[in-house]
Amino acid sequence: MRATTVLRKPAGPHPSPTDSPRRTFLGALAVLTAAAVLHVGVVLVVHSQTNGDALFPDAQGYRSASDMIAAAWRSGIPWEPRNISGMVGSAVWGYPAIMALCRLLTGGGWLAAKTVLALLAATGAVAAYGLALTSGRGRKRAAAAGLMVGASPSLLLWDAWGLKDGLITSIVLWSLLVQTRARFSLACFSTLVSIYACLYLRPTAALFLGVALLARVRFRREYLAGSLVLVGAAAVFILPRVMTLFGLVDSLEVHDGTRLAFGGGYGSQNLLNHPQYLVTLLLGPFPWEFGPETAVPERWLYLGTIIWIACLFLGPTALRRAWADTTGVGRAAVLGASAYAAAYMAAFGGAFYRQRSLLECMLLLLVVLYLPLSPARAMMRIHVWLAAIAAVAVVHSPHLTPTAWSKCLAVCVLGLAVPLAFTYGRRGAARRFRERHT
Repeated sequence: MRATTVLRKPAGPHPSPTDSPRRTFLGALAVLTAAAVLHVGVVLVVHSQTNGDALFPDAQGYRSASDMIAAAWRSGIPWEPRNISGMVGSAVWGYPAIMALCRLLTGGGWLAAKTVLALLAATGAVAAYGLALTSGRGRKRAAAAGLMVGASPSLLLWDAWGLKDGLITSIVLWSLLVQTRARFSLACFSTLVSIYACLYLRPTAALFLGVALLARVRFRREYLAGSLVLVGAAAVFILPRVMTLFGLVDSLEVHDGTRLAFGGGYGSQNLLNHPQYLVTLLLGPFPWEFGPETAVPERWLYLGTIIWIACLFLGPTALRRAWADTTGVGRAAVLGASAYAAAYMAAFGGAFYRQRSLLECMLLLLVVLYLPLSPARAMMRIHVWLAAIAAVAVVHSPHLTPTAWSKCLAVCVLGLAVPLAFTYGRRGAARRFRERHT
C-alpha cells in the first residue's frame, strides 16, 4: 500500500529556541565580514587595474558630479536640493550627493567614496541573513542567503565600477527586514523614509517598497493607525515628488536628442514595443559570446548571468512556496519584485542589466530561502538546465560553431550528453537516498 503523504507544518516567522542572540549576532558578523572583504577587495582590484578611470558614462558622471558637489559644500554653498539638482543636471541626484558626502567624511577622492559605498552595500548581506531567520529558516540557510547576496558577482562589479545598484539593493533588503520584523506603524514610517530616498536614487525601487508594504496590510484595528499615517505622509511628502518625476519622464534624454518616455529610448530594448528582446532580458549578457566585439567591461558579468539563468529554472518552484509565506518575507518580496519587473520591462527592457540586478538579487534570495530541494538535487537540475542552455548557445554562437557541419556535430554530441547526464544524476541521487535510509 502506498504511504500517505504527511504535510509538514510550515515554519513560523520566529527563529528556533536554539538560536540564541549571541549565536545570531556572531553569524551576522561573520556574514558581514565576508561580504565587506569581498566588496572592498573587488573595488581595490578594479580601481588598480583601470588606473582609477571610470569604465561607464554613468560612473564618469557620478564622479564628476560628486566632485563638483563636494567642492561646492566646502566653499559654503547651502545643502539645498535645488542647488544639488542644478549641479547634477537631473532630478534624480541622490547618488552623486551621497558620494560627495562620503568624500567629505573621508577627506579622500573617488576611491575612498567607492570604498565607503561598497561597505554600505555589503550590509545588505546582513539584511538577507536577518530575513532568512525572520522567515523561520535555520542558521545554515540564513548564512547561505547572506553569503549569496554578499558575494553576488553583479553587485560586486557594479560597486567596483562606482555605480549605485549595490546601495539600492541594500536599502531594499533592510526595508524588507523592517517590514517583516517591526510593528506595522514603525514599518510604515521606515518604508516611507526608504521610498523617499529611492525617489532620488531610482524611482522604480520605490515602487518595489511601496507594493511590498501594501502586501502586509491587514483589515485589523491595529493596522488602522499605521495606514492613516502612511496615507497622510505619502500625500504630503511622496506624492509631490512622484508627480514631479512623472512630469519629467517625457523630457528626460538617455542620449542627445533621444527622449526616454515609455517607448524605449536610445539603447533601450523596451519589451512592450520590442518583444523580440525577451531573450536578451532572460539570458543576456550572453556568456557564450567571446568575439573581439565583446572585449568590454560587461564581459565580467558573465558569471552573474550564469547564476541568474540557473535561478530562472529554479524560480517557479521557489516562488510558489514564497507566495504561501505571508508571515515572512516571501509574498511581500514576490509582489514587490513583480511590480519592479513590470516597470523595468516597460521603461528599459532587455539590455539595461544594471536595473535588473535588484531582480537577480531577490530571485537568488527567494531560491535560497524557499526551494524545497536538497542542494544535491538542486545542483543536478541546474546542471541539466545549463547543459540545455549550452546546447542553444553553441549553435547560436558564430565563434564556437562557425560552420553548418560544426553546428550539426555539436547538436549530436549535446543531444547525447544531456540525457546521459540526467540519467546518471538521477541514479546517483537515488543511490545516495538509499544509503541515507539503510
